[in-house]
Amino acid sequence: MNNDNQTTTTLEAPPEVNPFAERAAQEAAKPRKASILDSVTVRKRRRPIFGLLYGQPGIGKSTFAASLPKPIVLATERLDQINVPKLPVPRDFKGLYEQIDALDKEQHDYESIILDTVDAAELLVWQRVCSEGKVKSIEEFGGGWGKGYTRARELWTGLLSKLSDMSERYNVLLTAHAHVKTFADPSLSTPYDRWVMKIHDKSAEIIRQMVDLILFVQLETTIQKDTPKARKGRGIVSGDRVLWTQPATGYEAKNRYDLESPLEFSWEALAEGVNKFYDR
Repeated sequence: MNNDNQTTTTLEAPPEVNPFAERAAQEAAKPRKASILDSVTVRKRRRPIFGLLYGQPGIGKSTFAASLPKPIVLATERLDQINVPKLPVPRDFKGLYEQIDALDKEQHDYESIILDTVDAAELLVWQRVCSEGKVKSIEEFGGGWGKGYTRARELWTGLLSKLSDMSERYNVLLTAHAHVKTFADPSLSTPYDRWVMKIHDKSAEIIRQMVDLILFVQLETTIQKDTPKARKGRGIVSGDRVLWTQPATGYEAKNRYDLESPLEFSWEALAEGVNKFYDR
């Protein structure tokens, strides 16, 4: 016997539950804590320059530095021939650090801080090392074996770290004299000479690491030979000065702004190159 009122009910299987998706939804619903990864940035960040300018004595390093915007000079050697705001030559490392600390913490209108020169400042560093070790020569510090130069590097690291922090607010330019030193490149079979800053290698190493610019200034020179086959020639100096911004075999240089090399030896040319980098 058929029952027309009888209905058939089909039971549907419950949807499958994805435990991973459910957990992800629960985690997403929780209040999010601040993360270190929130501070990741991609775009360039414009900041003042932190660099080193070096070259032969009398070539115009101090005059160049005085052309930076609203400069003040930490003169570690006598600088009486240039009209530029300057602090007295410090008698010791403590005096130099106090000058830098005052520029860091006190109110002023200066925009560029110049340390002129690092090779004279190195003498103050060595003086401090000798005083700490109660010795007459840095070679004698801690019994010798280069420990004095290691201690000097530590003092330089503290000084340069402070200047690096200050370069977030001010242009910071170090100047140095240059001398010729033989360089043994392990990728080449023969050593060669090049211009480098005139300070101890351990001090120079920390400066190279920390600055954004190493600029070498040189008189533009061409070589003229009496005969095409002559081994030697005469250096012809034009009197123009050029600013090398990229490394080459004859000198050390670097920049993080993709600058042309050489540049005209002027602050305006350097600032224009840096601005072009940020504007790209």
